[in-house]
Amino acid sequence: MTTLLRQPLAIALSLVLAACAAPAQTPSTGDVPREQQPPSAPKRVVIAAQGDAQVFYFDMQVTLPSDDHLEELVNRGLSEADPTGVFRPVMAETMPSIDAGSWKLLADGRMETTWRIKPNARWQDGAPYTSADVAFTMKAAMDPELPLRQRPVYASIDRVEAPDPLTVTVIWSRPFIDADSFFSRELVLPLPRHLLEKAVTEDKASFANLPYWTDEFIGTGPFRVREFEAGSRIVLQANDLYVLGRPNVDEIEIAIIPDPNAQMAAVLAGTVDLVLGRGVNADRASVLEEQWKEGRVDTRISGSTVIYTQFMGASPAGVTDVQFRRALLMGIDRQQIADVLVEGRTPVAHMFIGPNEPEYKDIENAVVRYDYDPRRAAQLIEGLGHRKGPDGLLRDGANQRLAIEVRSDPGETEQKSSLAVADAWRQLGVDVDTVVIPTQRARDLEYLFTYPAFQLRGHSSRIRSGFLNYSSKESPLPENRWAGGNRGRYSNPELDVAIDRYFVTIPRTERTQVLQTAVRIISDQIPVLTLFYTPQFAVIANRVENMQPSKASGTSSKTWDAQAWDVRR
Repeated sequence: MTTLLRQPLAIALSLVLAACAAPAQTPSTGDVPREQQPPSAPKRVVIAAQGDAQVFYFDMQVTLPSDDHLEELVNRGLSEADPTGVFRPVMAETMPSIDAGSWKLLADGRMETTWRIKPNARWQDGAPYTSADVAFTMKAAMDPELPLRQRPVYASIDRVEAPDPLTVTVIWSRPFIDADSFFSRELVLPLPRHLLEKAVTEDKASFANLPYWTDEFIGTGPFRVREFEAGSRIVLQANDLYVLGRPNVDEIEIAIIPDPNAQMAAVLAGTVDLVLGRGVNADRASVLEEQWKEGRVDTRISGSTVIYTQFMGASPAGVTDVQFRRALLMGIDRQQIADVLVEGRTPVAHMFIGPNEPEYKDIENAVVRYDYDPRRAAQLIEGLGHRKGPDGLLRDGANQRLAIEVRSDPGETEQKSSLAVADAWRQLGVDVDTVVIPTQRARDLEYLFTYPAFQLRGHSSRIRSGFLNYSSKESPLPENRWAGGNRGRYSNPELDVAIDRYFVTIPRTERTQVLQTAVRIISDQIPVLTLFYTPQFAVIANRVENMQPSKASGTSSKTWDAQAWDVRR
């Protein structure tokens, strides 16, 4: 397996040097080198991204991967998570607070949360940002005829009131522990009523195809869209009306560089300042750490690499047997995979909740662990009635080979992990077929959610978003237009109860007990096989000043402080 997976540093270096020497797919920075630009030249930062922003609004049901910091730069909510994962006010004056009376637990079991919008809040076209926009957004988000993500928490909302232009109150039918993250990138960013109301009321069929979502996007972020060249670049300009003040940087160019080696070549050549999303794996991070003196590489845990199990129409049906899944998990040397693929930068994951999450210390002892034990794995599989034939492959009582498909996302880490897992399972005697999801099917929701056996991809390390993978209400089905976060379409009534209770239990001690119950069920039944925590790398040129990369998980904005960025002349 090591031979299969390890990419020697010398090969990585030769790829990078070759990319640097060849005509690179690099962003256009004008005819004048940066160091020779006159002092009056606009302050520019170039960010490399692997793909276009499919849309600039995450809650649209679009699944083609794009670097999420593109949305962060152009759109901000009433609050956003800072680099430590704590939500801070942006468009709002303050966060809802029980002490301040803006977060109320009512005697009848309901709840109210109130936000006060900053008087100087504006959309990027100059229109006032008001409570009417927030109320309009919730109406649109809860409309099943619109292609917006239908989140389970919406069922807990009784109504949204806008008593005056700067005040918005949500009346909840029951408590919700993360109500203060509403109207943020985490949960439904507000939409401009003055630009979208007509489409929502008169032409829902064309809603998803409006130019608003791409080249005509109007948000609230520190930068606004100036140019949108599909497959090439996106140019953003400083938003003079940004509620936290005009950014120091005048212009940001998003250079679309799909090839990770070309991204590295651009970094080493000095034509790219930042790489904040996908494209930099552990191998490339090591190369940059050794060879790049003009910048630095920052690391954080962004989630985990996991294997989702299919629970509806699975083929073979045996993948839904928990004993079979336990055997498969014990047959994988996850530590070796982590050592090879991410150079041991992150540990093996026994649960999706990341070690950087504040709740991790509360659940660590509740996790059921399955350490590497190929002998025990073989015994469990034999106990299910499978025996190895002359070819070394397992067969059932009807002499049918035990064959499974493992699909993976097209990312390098996912593909290499898939090959490593397949190699481990073949050593157990399982006939494994690995399939990479083709780019042309990346938006085919039915294809994505009806894989026959297993799918290898990333998993959030956060509780709120991670729990979506286990709630039966989140199962993508034809009747809900394949919308939902439960990729395996797993259903466990006991777990559903625990997840629902968790989100409505405000007292910390009781909430921790419920969380431990949910974690124990998930790690015991392993509907998702966790492999290792996934590192994410931020590449930052020294010329970019005041950029503080996040250390928290995926909820934290990579560009929280974009308005404070500056460039060294």
